[in-house]
Amino acid sequence: MAFNAFGLCRQYPRLPFFKPDRLIPSSLLADSCPTTSDAGDTQTPRLSPEPPYPFPNMTTYCLMAWMHSGSHQKSETEVSRLVKDIIQAKDFNPSDLDGFTVKRSLRALDNGGKETITFPDDWLKTDITLDIPTKSKDNQSMAFIILGFHYRPLVGIICSAFADIQANAFHLLPFKWLWRDPLSDGRQECVFDELYTSDSWLQAQDDLHRQPKEHGCSLEHIIAGLMFFSNMTHLTTFGTAKAWPLYLYFGN
Repeated sequence: MAFNAFGLCRQYPRLPFFKPDRLIPSSLLADSCPTTSDAGDTQTPRLSPEPPYPFPNMTTYCLMAWMHSGSHQKSETEVSRLVKDIIQAKDFNPSDLDGFTVKRSLRALDNGGKETITFPDDWLKTDITLDIPTKSKDNQSMAFIILGFHYRPLVGIICSAFADIQANAFHLLPFKWLWRDPLSDGRQECVFDELYTSDSWLQAQDDLHRQPKEHGCSLEHIIAGLMFFSNMTHLTTFGTAKAWPLYLYFGN
């Protein structure tokens, strides 16, 4: 086994037919080296002047203070658009905001109309029934029916993903990451980072390799690593309508 400059080496269970990392140029792995600040600067910090310093007025001061507080998604472009398109608009009247609440306005926006969602042809629609447990173990579960549940079959997703050009970067054969300690007498340790370096994937690949191949098929048997998770998401930019979609990522 050949270890690189970092003391790392890959140990494949059998000879891989290609290594996807070779297709990645070094320019995509690192852009620059971070710099550190001068640790010798031990000057005592000065007290900040009173507002609106360093801005010409309190309006600008409050706007910039709002920009640099709370959410980090307020970019310079968005703040500039807020000033030009909203605050400086001819029909903008601050008194119209008396009694304004975001919650009430979002509710009015949600009730303003319902849009029809169009799904692609490879999505299917069906009704499903979920058994919801009750607080008491002695009571039977309650059936909750979901009408018009849209889903996409996993086989179609897998075929679509592996037919995409990005599948050229997939690791189709798992391997062991080995690290050799340069300060010891050849001591080695396993490194775990991706799914295809785990013991579970290696064992599953070995079990799959032992299975008989289909008649007339000479293709390599590989595993598609599927990672699922769900998280709440907003359905619109403005509004309170939410959904809990099920996301799928490939661990290859």
